[in-house]
Amino acid sequence: MKKVFIYTAFILGLLPVSLSAQTETKGTIITSSNNVLEGTIKDQLQKKGNIVLLSASGDKKTYSPADVSGFTMNGSKYIAYASDFYKEIVTGKKAALYVRVTDNSGKLLYNGAEVVSVSTAEGKSGDYYLQLKNDDKLNWLSKKNFKDELTKLCADCSLVISNIKSGQSDYTQITKLIEQYNNCQ
Repeated sequence: MKKVFIYTAFILGLLPVSLSAQTETKGTIITSSNNVLEGTIKDQLQKKGNIVLLSASGDKKTYSPADVSGFTMNGSKYIAYASDFYKEIVTGKKAALYVRVTDNSGKLLYNGAEVVSVSTAEGKSGDYYLQLKNDDKLNWLSKKNFKDELTKLCADCSLVISNIKSGQSDYTQITKLIEQYNNCQ
């Protein structure tokens, strides 16, 4: 019984170490002024809607979506748009598909002594957004609107339009549809 207790205590003691290893990783941040900063990034996206960069010199700084244009972490690229972070899922010559990873809507920020409520794009964390290469706007693709939005946004690709209209592709196959769109001539 004593061995089980010691073993359990040992495993529980290692749990915080393994969890911190999952949330801190080497990465790169691109600031709003296009400066590239490298260091260890602590992922606070779900909890606080921001990231923390620990530089090689030991400096620690928190970045919100307003402070950066994007960052890379664990081989994934993220962009900042409308007070939130979005993870790149698919990219190609015609469009990029993102998933929203934060929900900073309604958070309070301080502009000096003045308190400002953050407003973000439509949708919520976990929703998909499509950005055409010839446009800066992220277009929200919800389960309800994705057929209409993709039909409008991907109008120059008959394969994608036919897959949507025939019902062969649904919201769960949105990644496949955007890959098809990027391969369309």
